Amino acid sequence: MEKRRRDLPVTIYRVLLYLSRMRERESDARRLMRIERAVSVDRKELRLHLQRLHEAGHVNITERAGKGRGGHPVLIYDITENGKTLRSDIGRWIDLGVRMGYYPDTFFYLPSDD
Repeated sequence: MEKRRRDLPVTIYRVLLYLSRMRERESDARRLMRIERAVSVDRKELRLHLQRLHEAGHVNITERAGKGRGGHPVLIYDITENGKTLRSDIGRWIDLGVRMGYYPDTFFYLPSDD
């Protein structure tokens, strides 16, 4: 699936869905670059969304010991209970949009679902 610019609800839903699915996996699955690949959202845009979700209490950010490439801190993102509720609410809204023809079915799923 090609990368396309999606509207905000779909982008936020995809990020929260990925974090929810990866909750039980090792922390490397919840790093920025892994999230970027999985949800097909540009890294700069993704970083902004994750920071705002964190400020709103929907995502927790944990800094892992050590440094990543270029000496940057390694950040791990986790969905909170509030984030799960938000994901569910947005998912219902998108599902309604799919049924009404506003969204194609493919916008509802992650590229990794293929």
